[in-house]
Amino acid sequence: MDEVPKVVVFKLSSNEYCLRVTGVREVLKLQDITSIPNTPSYIVGVTNIRGEIMPIIDLRKKLNLFEDAGDEDDEKLVMVVEIDGVPIGILVDSVSDVMQISSEQIEDIEGIKKNASGEYIEGIAKIGNRLIIILDIKNLIDPQEF
Repeated sequence: MDEVPKVVVFKLSSNEYCLRVTGVREVLKLQDITSIPNTPSYIVGVTNIRGEIMPIIDLRKKLNLFEDAGDEDDEKLVMVVEIDGVPIGILVDSVSDVMQISSEQIEDIEGIKKNASGEYIEGIAKIGNRLIIILDIKNLIDPQEF
């Protein structure tokens, strides 16, 4: 794995994940979402951000994570990412920080990838007692799904 320049760290349930800063356009509070019929369950709908209509993905559902009891939608954030020039909003619980991760802090997880079809997981960063899953958003979300 090559050096990860800077990443945006966010939470889903009790786990921490990160995406490369270069793929993240902005982070906003959850806005009004219009549901679209006959879409996969992880596509929440679409929203208008500064005149641009974009799909909103529930990353928990996409990753098959269980919902925490008591989670409120109005507390969630939308992280706007760009995949092949297509803006997509992903729902996250919170964004904690932007940090630099060195290659020495990244554990390869080939065994897990083979068993869990985790081709969207680049590795796991060990920082102190934290484990942060590094996601490859381009392998996780296909803009052609919408």
